[in-house]
Amino acid sequence: MFDKHPLFLAMAAVLASSALAGCSSGGGGVSSGPSQSVFSPSIDDSGTNQVPVGPVDVRVAVTDTGFDIASITNSERVIDSLNIHTGNSDVSGGNEWHGNVVSSVISGGDQGRARLDLIKVEKDGVTLSSALDYAIGVAAQRGARVINTSFSNRFVASDPRLSFNGVSSADSYQRVVNANGGSGAVYVISAGNDGLAIDTQGRPMYASHPDLFNMMLIAVGTDSNGNIHSSSSYPGSDTQLQERTIATDFVNRTVGAKGTSISAARISEYAAGILSIWPHLNAQQASQRLLDTASQTSALYQQNTCGDGANLNCGSFYLGQGEADINAALAPQGDVIVPQSEQVSAGGEQANTSFMQLSGAYGNALAASGALDSVSVFDELGRDYQMDFSAQAQQRFNRSTQLRDQMERMSISSAQAIQTASMESDRYHFTSRANNAGELVSSRFDGTFGSSTLSAFQYTGEQIDPMSGYAESGIMPMISFQSGDVLTQAFDNVNGMKTRYDLSDQLSLSASHWVGGVNDELRFASDYSANRSDIEMAYQLTPGVNISTHIARLDEQNGLLGANGSGALGFGRHNQMTFVGAGLQANVSNEFAAFAEFEQGYGDAEGSGLVTQINDIKAQQMALGLQWQKDDERAALTLRQPLRIDQATAEFSVPVGRTLDGGVLRETREASLSPSGRQLDIELGYAFMPSERSQLQFNLLHTMSPGHNADARADSAAMVNYQLAW
Repeated sequence: MFDKHPLFLAMAAVLASSALAGCSSGGGGVSSGPSQSVFSPSIDDSGTNQVPVGPVDVRVAVTDTGFDIASITNSERVIDSLNIHTGNSDVSGGNEWHGNVVSSVISGGDQGRARLDLIKVEKDGVTLSSALDYAIGVAAQRGARVINTSFSNRFVASDPRLSFNGVSSADSYQRVVNANGGSGAVYVISAGNDGLAIDTQGRPMYASHPDLFNMMLIAVGTDSNGNIHSSSSYPGSDTQLQERTIATDFVNRTVGAKGTSISAARISEYAAGILSIWPHLNAQQASQRLLDTASQTSALYQQNTCGDGANLNCGSFYLGQGEADINAALAPQGDVIVPQSEQVSAGGEQANTSFMQLSGAYGNALAASGALDSVSVFDELGRDYQMDFSAQAQQRFNRSTQLRDQMERMSISSAQAIQTASMESDRYHFTSRANNAGELVSSRFDGTFGSSTLSAFQYTGEQIDPMSGYAESGIMPMISFQSGDVLTQAFDNVNGMKTRYDLSDQLSLSASHWVGGVNDELRFASDYSANRSDIEMAYQLTPGVNISTHIARLDEQNGLLGANGSGALGFGRHNQMTFVGAGLQANVSNEFAAFAEFEQGYGDAEGSGLVTQINDIKAQQMALGLQWQKDDERAALTLRQPLRIDQATAEFSVPVGRTLDGGVLRETREASLSPSGRQLDIELGYAFMPSERSQLQFNLLHTMSPGHNADARADSAAMVNYQLAW
């Protein structure tokens, strides 16, 4: 089984048995390094990287014939040693080459967290099975999380009467099972190099020591094509051996050696890599993860012609569970959750269904804060990963999409172009707006009853509020006003009523209420709704000038200021804001009309999930416009500052890791929700009639700090509409 070293044979008393080292030298050449890639797992296909939290060092025991520590790759990772025959730390002598190459494979791999405890088992050229049994028990007692024993026949249970240094083999096995506070140790062995099916000699480990067997990994070797290496032993038709068998490279050119000893060492490195990142896993879980994620891409798994009856799956027959895939083993298993309590086992919200749709009022503040950059999430095994949630807290509309929609609503050739129709009598007035497809987008009914006026209105949330100051002013169509208010843009429908009572010829009192919601239950914002109640006092300074003040309460369910979230990025179930504001409507002559609106909001809000609360909220918006009109011409100038959060401090309770006993580690983070800039839309409009049946309209819009982002470059838009009636 060795090209340059003799077969290890041990002749002992009648109860003793021999152990065979499963490794050979040679192979020619030195490669540039291992083929495994650095771990960079991903929870979904979005491209977001999730990097596991950690890692910690893992004690790996290498039970072998002997060692020359100075010759081991990364020898500084050797932290301890023991000669079980002398009880001291001198492990030199004997077949040092075998121990060196096995240790170098483990310490020289990409995972890099193994810290080696070297245990010498050979004496006078002899390695006893009882000595190996004792060595793995001692290794476990010394704190090894992984035990590498690159000897064949370790899947055969020793006679229960065997002992070494007064400790029976059965007791040594139990030490491995009970190690590390009951977590056990991953026990990695080699299949052997005789190119035949494994022979358990009628004493399989799974029959007499199933607890230990469920912590074992049996390494077989593969060639460059992923098939079983011709010299590697394999599980054959024994289905229980197949369940604990895993494959990897038979040859390691870096250390100049080949054999299933090398395969076992690589598997030990992988097991240590898993435990270094997630030390809470027990030996059975860590080893099972490697088995469950092993690759079955080998062509052998497509063949069912193996075994004596030529009817067994060849992949399982030769490779067991498949070729080890460390990247797959490190990747999350099952649903990944954001914990909502202090224990990982209590579960939480699924990470891939946790999203936040932000309204324009938030600008880029949350993304720039970094509060959601590094959040620990957990898979079904309780393994923690760091995930960047900033990408899952996005604006509902980006600037270019919203501007395009606004311009389409003004373009007479677009299907979204708005057409207005109205009917009027002495006491009633009805106005409706529809797009070119005939879909009603808003309507308003006004009725006068003595000193009272009743208005009913409805509109889709992305459209102009028919009760707004701009809509009531009669100013020509302007690009910057062809979208709904920030507070309503998420809603399919907004329905409301307003009543006005004239207290005197100049003074009136009004009350209004609207409700907004989403019709489609499958939409992301389906559980978001809002309602608003206003009380307004208006005073008519002159027959053409009216000023007003109002106070309002906005109630939002599962949202805040037009934003909504789900899962771990949800808002509180019920949030309230108070708004105060003032308005002006002026028609000073047949030629001049103007309007102005200002509103300020105040409040606090509760969160749901990562957001615990949002304090000291202040939000503000402003709009004003002036229009000149004479004969067949009109020109308008408007300014608009959409709703913006001027002040707000959000508090987050962010999981950042876990304890060994399953507790969730959290940290409190704060972030300002005030954007870096303030958007200002400045627009000039001009329209005239070249003839009785035609109209030409020109609009020029300039936007400063679009999206309330101080770093965003100012942009401009121009639009020309020409209409000819036949």
